[in-house]
Amino acid sequence: MHTIDISNIAEENYLYTRHLATLDGILIYKNGIFNLNTAREHNAFEAIDFWRNIALAAEILLKASLLKYEVPFFRKRAHCEYGNKVTAEKNPWLEVTLKSLQIEYIAQINTGTLSTAIKSAQEVLFEKISYDTKKADLVSEMIYIIIRTRRNRNNHFFFANQGEIDMSEVEMLYLPLLNLLEELYQYQK
Repeated sequence: MHTIDISNIAEENYLYTRHLATLDGILIYKNGIFNLNTAREHNAFEAIDFWRNIALAAEILLKASLLKYEVPFFRKRAHCEYGNKVTAEKNPWLEVTLKSLQIEYIAQINTGTLSTAIKSAQEVLFEKISYDTKKADLVSEMIYIIIRTRRNRNNHFFFANQGEIDMSEVEMLYLPLLNLLEELYQYQK
């Protein structure tokens, strides 16, 4: 067992978001924005994979933004004193956060749900960085829509009726959400 330094966890999760969002080949990332890629046919399993990946990408990008702007949202998971120890030696804010929560092991880090992440953004992040109110409201609305529609269904079970890709839904909801979250992550006061 050794200690893992998670000082760069915001950037690592940001990069993972880009990987997840483009993994299925439906979206591409170029010049700082997500765009549609050339369409191709997908079977039902691939379609579900896409919906899961794109929703997870949005969640992780929001959480990466929370970490980048030093908004605490971690909780301590009980009875998880095993595996690798954790530190954030090159990130003083995160190191203090881990210590204040008495988190010593990676397994103890609970990053919460998408619902709790958006609440942290609404209550702290958007105001902290003076993010445009209309954009903040739009991000919140879009996240609540994906929570209520595809996200939870596709993450926990396979439903054949969800096994197709509705490109209008991608274009009107997921693509704008990812680009707003990209803008949030890159935001400069």
